[in-house]
Amino acid sequence: MNKLKLKEATQEYVVYLYSPEGKDGWGEIRVNIGSDDAAVISRSGNDNSEGYYAFKAAKAVKKCVAERNFPLEFTQAWY
Repeated sequence: MNKLKLKEATQEYVVYLYSPEGKDGWGEIRVNIGSDDAAVISRSGNDNSEGYYAFKAAKAVKKCVAERNFPLEFTQAWY
């Protein structure tokens, strides 16, 4: 599970913060508008060594960009 918060949205890009398991320690994901690429600017200190939570957060942010829907906060859960 990731908690995500919108940090910045411009005409060119969107930046979200993510926190694995909702614990303290935020990482940062950036996606350029019109691009399918997501960049992990910084990983959360609570992310595992493979960056699993960053990978999942990047997928969620890319979906937001594709749908042009930028919620201020949301939770991404998977089972």
